[in-house]
Amino acid sequence: MVMLGKILIKPLELDISGKKIVFNSINDFEFALDARTSIPLEKVTDAVISKLEVLLLESNAIEVAIEKLTELLSEAPEKSSGLNMRLKPVNSVVFSHDNGWRDIFIALKQYESNDSSQYKQLALKKYVEYLSNRKKLIDLLLKQKNSKVDSNAEAPPFRTGELEIDKDFDPNVLKEKLGMSSMPKGEIVEFVIKEGEKINLLLANYACKLISKNGIYFIDHNKVAYPIETGETKIGRGKECPIRFPDAMQKISRLHLKIINHDGENLELIDLSTYGTFYRQATS
Repeated sequence: MVMLGKILIKPLELDISGKKIVFNSINDFEFALDARTSIPLEKVTDAVISKLEVLLLESNAIEVAIEKLTELLSEAPEKSSGLNMRLKPVNSVVFSHDNGWRDIFIALKQYESNDSSQYKQLALKKYVEYLSNRKKLIDLLLKQKNSKVDSNAEAPPFRTGELEIDKDFDPNVLKEKLGMSSMPKGEIVEFVIKEGEKINLLLANYACKLISKNGIYFIDHNKVAYPIETGETKIGRGKECPIRFPDAMQKISRLHLKIINHDGENLELIDLSTYGTFYRQATS
């Protein structure tokens, strides 16, 4: 039944950058979009030569886009007109020019027939696939980058949805007052924390800490304790983070910090944030 419905969808004619293109079926449309999920050579080249902090920002921004578009898809079932309504107010600038994606969505938004939601849903799925491919490339390059990033370097200006990097924010002032060290971005920092010891942390400008007291616990800025079980724990504003900060705390990145607890004593911390993570280990 699903395949029959897919075949019976009317042909699609789109005006893409002044050129009319006809897709005789949704299968033709899917075939055309498959070629656009690959990463353009210039994007690969740019990523290879980019600095680590630029890659971190781009990875976080792509993660935000994937999350928002996935929510858009999940809230609008394929056979309803909901996707047409939800996509209409979305600003086309959120779509990349890469592989002509922005032009495709501009054209699709002008297509208002009853079955257009299925074409739009397919386009969104394929665009998310393209973004996922880009993020995989960036994350691979992040692992391969071994050079340290100057923690005092200013993050390049960047927009993630309606949020903008605050150029006036200087976490180093607070860090110096607290006698903390900067955690290098994207690199593993190893700690050994014994019973009764603690690690004072500064996530952007929010004071937190790790303590060892009958187990490892992360204490957030509100003094709420979260057990850090053996394995990996993510901390940030993103929905995938077990330890999650409110969205209003914009200086906390969606994926700010990873903690890997090996055995309740040996820890690895990895800073993946925009505004930084700082630390000072203490015995009490």
